[in-house]
Amino acid sequence: MNNSKILVKQIQIVDYDELSKQDTATDVKFQDITYHMDNSDKTVSWKEHAQIDFLKAVNEMKNLNWNYENNYITFVNEKTKECVQFLRKSENDWYAEVPINDGPNWDGYAWSCDTTSKPVMDMLRLYFEEVTWFGMLSWKMRRFKH
Repeated sequence: MNNSKILVKQIQIVDYDELSKQDTATDVKFQDITYHMDNSDKTVSWKEHAQIDFLKAVNEMKNLNWNYENNYITFVNEKTKECVQFLRKSENDWYAEVPINDGPNWDGYAWSCDTTSKPVMDMLRLYFEEVTWFGMLSWKMRRFKH
């Protein structure tokens, strides 16, 4: 008689979808960012409170027609009340502006700068990630007369 023991190992089959559901920490952040714009072929009024995400923002920025004199796009983070506006001056040249104390009692002060596409898009990405974005551009303070 043979006294050797036979070891049987159990193999557990794990469904990958179940595993990824359990092991993946979800870090979903609700963004409450709206926009308004004027372009040669599209206008979105500030009264619409139109929601926008980063990918759509990049698409709208790329489609701004610099030959249309009144082009602009403004993004407003409704949670933080941070507002940034862009005007496209040529294919790679932009004017960016951040109103200071924006609202009904705005006294005309704003941070502004002229820059190129790459810093604008880098800043926009940080803006939508809701991390520190202001230092991405070389701002100068100016005052607009009412």
